[in-house]
Amino acid sequence: MDLTKQINQILTEYASDVDKIVLQVEDEVSKEAVKKLKATSPKAAKNGGHRHYADDWTVDNKSKKTYSQFIVKNKQYQLTHLLENGHDVVSHGKKAGHVAGKPHIKPVEEWCKTEVEKRIRKELS
Repeated sequence: MDLTKQINQILTEYASDVDKIVLQVEDEVSKEAVKKLKATSPKAAKNGGHRHYADDWTVDNKSKKTYSQFIVKNKQYQLTHLLENGHDVVSHGKKAGHVAGKPHIKPVEEWCKTEVEKRIRKELS
C-alpha cells in the first residue's frame, strides 16, 4: 500500500472516531439538558388535569447517516417563549398587566454550548 492510501485510511478512521464521539457527547448533553429544564422550568400551582409544562421537555433525535441533530423541545411549545420572556396580560381588549419572564431555557442553552465543546475536546485529547 502506498503512503497516500495509508494516510487516507488513517484519516478516514479518525473521522469515523470523531463522528462517534460527537454523537455520543451530543446524546449525553441533550439528555442532561432535558433533566436541567425539567428541574428549572416554571411549574403551575394547579394543572387542571393537564401535564405540567416542566414535565414536557424531551429530546428529538434526528440523526442521519451524514449528520446528527438532537433537538431539546417542549411538547407545549407555545408556552416556551411566553414563559422565558414574559408577556402582557390582556383583559377585555386592554392591557391589564405584565407577567415577568422566568429565564430557564437560555441558561441551559448556554450550558449545552460550552459543555458539548468541553466534552468533545476532552475525548479527543
